[in-house]
Order: sequence, then structure tokens, then C-alpha cells
Amino acid sequence: RRRKRMAGPLRISLNIDSPLRSMLLVMRTVPAELRKQHAQQTKKAAQPIWTEETRDGAQTRVQQRVLVNTARVGVTQRNVFLRSGQTGELRSGTPVSVLAEAAEWGIGPDKEITTHSRKGTEYTRRMGSAFPPTRRGGYVVYQAAARSITRFAALWIQTAVRTLLDAFEGKK
Repeated sequence: RRRKRMAGPLRISLNIDSPLRSMLLVMRTVPAELRKQHAQQTKKAAQPIWTEETRDGAQTRVQQRVLVNTARVGVTQRNVFLRSGQTGELRSGTPVSVLAEAAEWGIGPDKEITTHSRKGTEYTRRMGSAFPPTRRGGYVVYQAAARSITRFAALWIQTAVRTLLDAFEGKK
């Protein structure tokens, strides 16, 4: 199965001299406990931002249930991961990962799907208007990431500075 890609990168390059690169170099030298605090504080502040951004882009109930309600942030020493549509299931028992691609990228209404009845009879039906038409740039998650990636970079730097200053001042 071929993965669809958004037009344009959703990453910030550290090849140039930037505050983000400087922060990463400094964070390599601090004790592990401070790095752990930095990751925890960043995740705590980033989760509401990510949920809000994905909520702003959702237009249908399916997008709300599949993409917004499963939006999660992961933080490591070197990265902030924005996830959505990977874990959980709907009330019907359908895993959200099954519907996530269609909810984000869309499916054409004339797309034919072959299914089987309980007795094993094969039949073909069309998708209809269950999902929006296909869009190369995505509808919810990729648009939210594009809007908020600079906010997360600034948040990461601010959190690192605050964590280091608190450590130097002797605060917990």
C-alpha cells in the first residue's frame, strides 16, 4: 500500500545555526533527571495545543472521533512526535487505525469496495459520501501540524530554558 505524502516537509532543519540547535546541544550536557523533567513539561504543555489544533480542522463526526479524539503528543530528547488515528476504537468496535487514512486523506465517492456477507456472498458497493473527496495535503492532522509546528518548536525552547533556570535556582 502506497503512503500519501503532504506537499512540503513537516520538519524543522537543524543544519542551520538556530536557537533550537543550540538548545539541543546544551540539553545533551545536562543530567538525565533534567532531560526527563524537560520532556514531561513539554508533553504536558503540548498535548492541549495539539488537541486544539486538530479540533479546529475537523469538519465531520468521523474526523472528530477518529483523528481528534486520538490525537497524542510524544516527546523524546530530540523530537516531539504528533500522532493521531493510531490507537483506540469506535463504539462500534472498529479500530480507528482502519478509518484514519480515509478520514485524513479522503476517498473518492465512486471508490468501489468488495465485501462479503455473513454467508460468504461477495458483493461490491461504492463509498458514497461517507468520507470527503481525496486531498493531497490532508484534511485534519497534516494541516494542524503545518499550522502548529513553529509553536511546538518555541514551546520546546521555552520549556528547556525554564527547566534549566529552575534547576540552577534550586527549585524542583
